[in-house]
Amino acid sequence: MIQTESKQILLSIISIAVLIIAFVGVSYATFVTVFEDSQINGISTGTISLKLKNENGALSMENAMPVSDADGMMLDDNNVYEFEVQSMLSAQTTLNYEIYVEKIKTDKPTISNSDVRFYLEKYEDNAYKSTLITQNPQPFIPLENNSFLGSKKGSMILYSGTLSNMTSHDKEIKDSFRLRMWVAQDTVIDSISRDFNIKLNVVAKAM
Repeated sequence: MIQTESKQILLSIISIAVLIIAFVGVSYATFVTVFEDSQINGISTGTISLKLKNENGALSMENAMPVSDADGMMLDDNNVYEFEVQSMLSAQTTLNYEIYVEKIKTDKPTISNSDVRFYLEKYEDNAYKSTLITQNPQPFIPLENNSFLGSKKGSMILYSGTLSNMTSHDKEIKDSFRLRMWVAQDTVIDSISRDFNIKLNVVAKAM
């Protein structure tokens, strides 16, 4: 009789453990980001475009657990999204440009703006270096109005820069970037699966 009771207690403990694991398994935040190439033509001095380097055209993080900013900034290559901003510029031309992210509407529950972190690096002097706006990882901070260059109200600017061609002939100029995104460490996890979908864009004006 004592042995039977022991088995029942052991089985009960195992069952509770399984339930806890199952609950945690479905309560991880689902974090999916979708990037699409964005191109703006018709600039009289050249054309600027955003070129995606990832073969699958998207960065998808499912069942992502919250991590610290220090860990997020060091995410491995599987969680890094690389892209280029490039332009075939006319001679003696400089373009001011902005890289911004635009949220894609969805019927599904979403992660709040404050629970997402963005960290953008630019390739300079043979190394990737942090950029000014997200030098410290930032949550999604929507613009209150359209920017001067054309970034949309409600979107978030990640980078402001210039492309310049001071030669006497047309020339292709490009800047290379890599973006990391993660769920903030203090995010409260519940039993609801949540998404966060964005589109990556570039806009520019000639000086």
